[in-house]
Order: sequence, then structure tokens, then C-alpha cells
Amino acid sequence: MATPFHARYLALAAEIETRFAVAGWTCGDAHLWPLARMDLYLDLYRHHVGEPQAGRPSRVGRAVRSLAQPLATLQRRDNLILRPHRADVLFLGDGVSVERIDGAWEDRYGEPLMALLTERGTRCLHLQPGRRAPWRRPTLAVDPLATLARALAPLVHAPLDLPDHGAVLEFLAHRGVPAPSLGRPHLTRRARGLRATAQALGWVLDIARPRLALTSTWYAGLGSALALACRRRGILSVDVQHCPQGGRHKAYGWAAMGPQGYTTLPALFWTWDAADAAHINAWADGRWHQALPGGHPRLGPFLDDADPRTHAWDDRFQLAAGGPAERDILVALQTTGAAEIWDALANSIATAPPGWRWWIRRHSAAGPQDDRRHARLLSLRGPNIRVAPAAALSLPALLRHMDAVVSLASGVAAEAVPFGVPALFLSADAAGSFGYLAEAGHARVVTNPGDLIPALTALPRVRRRARDLPDLAAGLRRLDGLAADYRALCAEA
Repeated sequence: MATPFHARYLALAAEIETRFAVAGWTCGDAHLWPLARMDLYLDLYRHHVGEPQAGRPSRVGRAVRSLAQPLATLQRRDNLILRPHRADVLFLGDGVSVERIDGAWEDRYGEPLMALLTERGTRCLHLQPGRRAPWRRPTLAVDPLATLARALAPLVHAPLDLPDHGAVLEFLAHRGVPAPSLGRPHLTRRARGLRATAQALGWVLDIARPRLALTSTWYAGLGSALALACRRRGILSVDVQHCPQGGRHKAYGWAAMGPQGYTTLPALFWTWDAADAAHINAWADGRWHQALPGGHPRLGPFLDDADPRTHAWDDRFQLAAGGPAERDILVALQTTGAAEIWDALANSIATAPPGWRWWIRRHSAAGPQDDRRHARLLSLRGPNIRVAPAAALSLPALLRHMDAVVSLASGVAAEAVPFGVPALFLSADAAGSFGYLAEAGHARVVTNPGDLIPALTALPRVRRRARDLPDLAAGLRRLDGLAADYRALCAEA
């Protein structure tokens, strides 16, 4: 049997880090291996699913694309700010982990923390990429900064040091692994873009002068550049966990790192629970890149039946549901997967018992191409189909009432666990990222479309259990203490 894609990647990364000096890949003060490792993952993924690497656009095309995004952003001023301001805490979102609630966008992981901080008088600065508007709170559009960084990138010169680079490429070629992203030309462009973006974000930090800088999904977008800009200034950068994978996440866990960690990694990792923190601390250095089990920023109120906010969301759910159902099933769409898979799911829904209600939730990052992929699902109509309401309600508000989650391989399955809601995955690849959920009895993989309805029928009824609620305020107070220690550590280093 062939090694699952995800497991193969983790094994390759660990062997590379053990055998070769990739921890020393640098461009000036920027460590490149954390980014190169994520690019290697994307190379393997494209090869695994049969997608060729997208060709690089022409110089004119790149210029048009670079200008179009910030111009579109500038035209939509709904609660957008164009200049940074003084702040105690900065939060940089990934532009994807968001929800549109009551007509305004908010970051799923950042907004609860910023709301709590604001209540206690802490000034926050919210940064987001993309064209979304309006935002729940005043938000600095970072697309103009990213465009400026791309323009400056060719001017950012620093020595590129890649020990064992040729040996790594030979190692991968010998194993039949395509790795165009690890070629020197790509790494050169990557390094220049990283350093230029860190310079641009540094200007924001110098104006805001925060004691903490939080981000979500550090390995996407501007997260690494923010970590580098913070490291240069001794500001504690914190990655707020996006999705646990039982110690098997592609972006967490290194077999080797330098004596001062990686300058392009967040200084600290905020995890949902102690188990996730333990996975990170198993590889983290004693001083660099430790984990703090601060809790899931958004789930707390929805796990507390006495919370009045939960009652309000329950009322909204009941209004959207329109009455009882034999089963409520959440379909979490993703921006991956062939249309045939989603069409097969639509066929399964058509043959399901009429008393089952399906909440088909469009992904917040979905674009026109994804809507075409999901066209049959999104076009389903009937008294037991909920499409618009599934996106209008907060995800935890839905999970409180679900009997199952169906997805290709979505992290929603992990967020469903505290609610006691089981998950069914339609892709065999989910066993790599979320095998720990299957091992714990929270999920299973169903790749045969004909097996989906019987598998859902066989699921036991959800029994909700009392859960320990995370004390987010306590976690934030700990960050305040760690921020001063980190500044001293950077000065010492």
C-alpha cells in the first residue's frame, strides 16, 4: 500500500531536517526553511492531486495584479483605515478564517480576543488582507503594504546562505519528489519578498508600538514576515491556532532548529488545549517557540448553556431551521476537491431520508471557480436544504445543533469534537491530517458515495457532555507577562 500523502510529507521533512543543515538556510537575518518547508508541501500536494504548478505571470500581468488588489481595497472604505495607529496589541488575520455575521466580517479567532481586550481598555489594531467589507471593527487594509513590498523586493539585497542545498535537491530527486519551490531562483524571490514585506510591516509596528502581535495561520500570507519584523524589535509574536491535527500538522513540529530558533516563526503558539501545546513543546527549544494552551477563542460561550449569548444564537438557529428534523447535518464545503466528489454528495443528499436537514455551508474563501465546483450542491432546494442560513450563522452556533459534519477533509471536524458531533470525511487524504480523530472515534473516512447515507444512519445520537471552558482572559494575562521576558531574551540574543 502506498504511503499516504500527508504521512509521506512529514517523513520527508523530518529526514531532511535530520540529515541536512536546512536550519541554517538564511537570507540576512531571515530563516528560510520554515517557508521553504511549506512550499515543499505545496509542491507535493500539486503532484499528488495532479495539478501542475501555475506558471509565473508576465511582468505586465504581475504589475496589473499588484495594482488591482489595493485599488479595489481603497474603493471600499467600509470601516477600513488606511493608516496604522498606536495600539497595545496588533492582530493580523489571514483573510480566510473569517465569518460574515449580520452583514459585517469578523475574524473567527482574532475578534473574540480583541473584543475581550477592548473591554478591559486595551487598544487593538486589526489588520486583514483581501477585499472584504465591511468589517466588524476598524481594520487596516494590508494590501497596499503588500503591493509596496512586492515593488521593493528586487531592491532588497542580502546574502543567501543555503548549506547542503544541492544535497537536499539530490535527495528529493532520488525519491522522485518534484520540488521546484526549493530551487535557488524561487528561494531568492521568496527571500526578497519576505524581507521586503517584513520591512513594510515594520513600519506599522514602529507606529503602533504594540507589546504583542497576534496572527492566525502563520504559514500563510504575511505571517512569517510579521514574525520576522517582530523578532527584530523584540515584540512577542503569537500564532493563534487555526486547526489542530493531533501532532501531525504540516506547519508545526521540527526535527531540528538553530540555537535561537527560527526568526520567521512566531515566538509563541497559542493552542486550543494542553494536548496541542504538548505536541508543539515536544520539539520546541526551551526558550524559543513554546506553546501556551489558551483555549479556542470562539467556542467558550457556545459550550456554556447558561450563557445568554448562547440563548440568542439558539433562537436564531431555531428560526432558520423552521422546525424539528430527524437529523441535522452540516456540509462544510472547501476550495479543494473535484466537482465529481461534490456532485456525488449532491446525489446522496437527494436519496437521503426526507426528514434529514442539510446545512450546506459555503467556505469563506470560495470564489466563482469554487462555486462552479459546488454548483449542484449550492443549487439544491427544498424544505430540508439550508444554504444561505448555513453561512449566516456562526459556525459554533450551528455545531451546537448538528448530528454530524460531512466534508472533504475540513478542520471543522476538529471544532465539532467539543460538541460531541462526529465527522465523516469524503477524502482518503483526511486520514493523514485527521487520523487522530478517527483513532479517538470522532470521525471516519467514507470514500464510496454509496456508503455515506448508511454511515450517517449508523451514527449514534449526539450526547453533549459538560466541558471545561477556556479562560481566555487568563491566557491573555500570561501573554502580557511573557512579552516582557521575550523582549529581554531578544536583547540578550
